[in-house]
Amino acid sequence: MPRYFFDIHGDVAAVSDTEGAVFANRDKAGKHAAQILAEIALHNPPENGCCHLLALVRDEAERVVFTTTLNVVGKPVDAPILLPGCRVGAVRTHSPAA
Repeated sequence: MPRYFFDIHGDVAAVSDTEGAVFANRDKAGKHAAQILAEIALHNPPENGCCHLLALVRDEAERVVFTTTLNVVGKPVDAPILLPGCRVGAVRTHSPAA
C-alpha cells in the first residue's frame, strides 16, 4: 500500500510530515487529514475568534494528491439569541416514526 505524508498549515505554524502513514488510497489518506485538522481544532480553540487550518497530503513522489481545509469561527454573544419558532422553556419532542 502507498505511503502518504501530511503537511499541516495553521494561522501561526506549519508542520511537515517526514514519516508518513500507509493508506489504501488517497481518499482514505484525505479522510485521515480531515480527522487531523478536527483534532487540532478540538484541542486548540481559536484565540482571536477564528482558526484556519490546511492539510496537504503528499504521495511518495512528493506530489500533493489531496487537500482539505477547516475554518473555525467563534464569537461571544452578548445577548441570548432566540431562533424563530422557538419558545423559552419549550421542550422538543419527536413524533414516533410512521
